[in-house]
Amino acid sequence: MTQTVLRVGILSAGTQSIRHLYLPVLQTLDKSYHVVSLYDFAAATQTPRDSDAPPKLSKPVPASAPSPEAVLHDATIDLVINFMPNEFHEQYTVAALDAGKHVMVEIPVSLSIQSAKRIMDAEQRAPNNAKVFVACARRHAPCFDTVFKKEVASLDRIYYARCRNIAGPNTAHTATAPKRDWFATNGPRESPNPDATKHPLATEGRRALTGLLQEAFRGQDLTKARLALSHFLASLGCHDLGLMRDVFGEPDAISNITVNEPFYSILLHYDGRVSRGEYPFTLMYETGTDAVPRCDAHLAVYGNTKTVSMSYGLPYAWEQPVRVVVETTDENGELRRTETVSTCEETLQAELRALHAFLVDGAAAKTTTADALQDLRLFQTIYDQYDRQCGTIRTPLG
Repeated sequence: MTQTVLRVGILSAGTQSIRHLYLPVLQTLDKSYHVVSLYDFAAATQTPRDSDAPPKLSKPVPASAPSPEAVLHDATIDLVINFMPNEFHEQYTVAALDAGKHVMVEIPVSLSIQSAKRIMDAEQRAPNNAKVFVACARRHAPCFDTVFKKEVASLDRIYYARCRNIAGPNTAHTATAPKRDWFATNGPRESPNPDATKHPLATEGRRALTGLLQEAFRGQDLTKARLALSHFLASLGCHDLGLMRDVFGEPDAISNITVNEPFYSILLHYDGRVSRGEYPFTLMYETGTDAVPRCDAHLAVYGNTKTVSMSYGLPYAWEQPVRVVVETTDENGELRRTETVSTCEETLQAELRALHAFLVDGAAAKTTTADALQDLRLFQTIYDQYDRQCGTIRTPLG
């Protein structure tokens, strides 16, 4: 029987998503979680931290684990939070499941469809009814479920939708790094710190990353263009695509993709099942990174008498709340604008409460492995469209 208070072990790459966000919020939910130990890959490899400022914790920092295996084999741990780099998601998620431990793994669940299916197979055979929950906090923002989705569902017809995410330099996410020299032409990710490249986990990670990408691209050459597109989708893009799927479901087609790394645009088509009257509509996804220190990110849906938009920051930028804005006209024909806000702390608390209800109470969850598999299927559709265009349409990378 799963404990009411879940004892947590964390696998981290030293990112601020754990140090400054999840760890402090976990400590506020002490009736549901108790953090036992933390493995920090960055500390193990002596790579630079995102910030020298210590996290704001209400309780002492959990015990430091010497290796991921120390967390996975700790009999006192019920739940493993796997926020290691993407190439380690499958390895440590499967190992935790085989040890009978629940897992919360960061989106994307992995980098290939085959890898996600292996995780699902491990979940099916896991002892102690161990389950996997995929962390995608933006989809749990209170104003997303209670306001945005309801307002979109109330539209008589969706004429158009747009998702934009143009982000400048920020330590909140690797996709916004000014340079990505570690993503080399041949596939393996290189760390800018020489000490880190000598660590056994770094070598293992490069090997795993190459294998996963070969699966994702079906044995095709791992060109710089394909690697750049994959890296972007698996870092920043997956958070946007997951949000779009939550609102509209799977797109029926993708008719165009432009790649001018590090900027991308994708035209997605929907048959209208999500809107009343089943009118088809298109969604334009435009995204990229530059050197301007700001984040212009939102999902907007346009009807005839109402526009519903949701703006947000980078996935782990705690200073930017989620805002839902509804624009209509009043009885005098003037603009009426209402705004609902969910802070980062409220969003993470909602996600962690959903996780606890899923693992302890058996409640349904929206971010399961089956759901996360759809992200990777969408990745594949995007890759296939890019490959089709490369042979017939002149693009910057084609």
